[in-house]
Amino acid sequence: MDRSEILRVLMPERTKQIALAWSILRQSHLSEDAYQDMLARVFENDGIFEGPQHLRDWSWKVLRNRCFELIRQQKYQVTLLDESILNLVDAELERRDTSDMPLRADALRNCIDGLSEKSRETIRMRYFEGLRGKQVAEKLGSKPAAVYKALQRIYVTLAQCIQRKLTALDTGDSIS
Repeated sequence: MDRSEILRVLMPERTKQIALAWSILRQSHLSEDAYQDMLARVFENDGIFEGPQHLRDWSWKVLRNRCFELIRQQKYQVTLLDESILNLVDAELERRDTSDMPLRADALRNCIDGLSEKSRETIRMRYFEGLRGKQVAEKLGSKPAAVYKALQRIYVTLAQCIQRKLTALDTGDSIS
């Protein structure tokens, strides 16, 4: 599978996978980092996938293992959920309907366009260049904590914007 095929398969899973990482790590920025690490491993092993389902299954396992690896490194304290609860979370996240993802993606693109230049730059470095929070902070000349707070504000702003746009679509209005 090439990079664009991999992204086409995994992007609808992104929110669910980050939710899984957060349920294990309990820190947003570490969850994002674990997700990025998983994507890097997927791209490094792009030749092994037998199809989209194999890729999805493999990515979930790699993400979960990366979260546990971060915990074992003891860079921070975390409260682990029981294994049976994590299995329930995995099953629930994998089961959720993703049929509205194309509409959500359009709304996201539109909402990103509405962000300030600095916010768009932060998003670009973090997600399109794949930089970690500390690297984004270095490039912006700020502290990592400030970047993580800015990212959290951006996430909230984007989530609210997307919800408004999807609600507008439900009532028959335009997405723009």
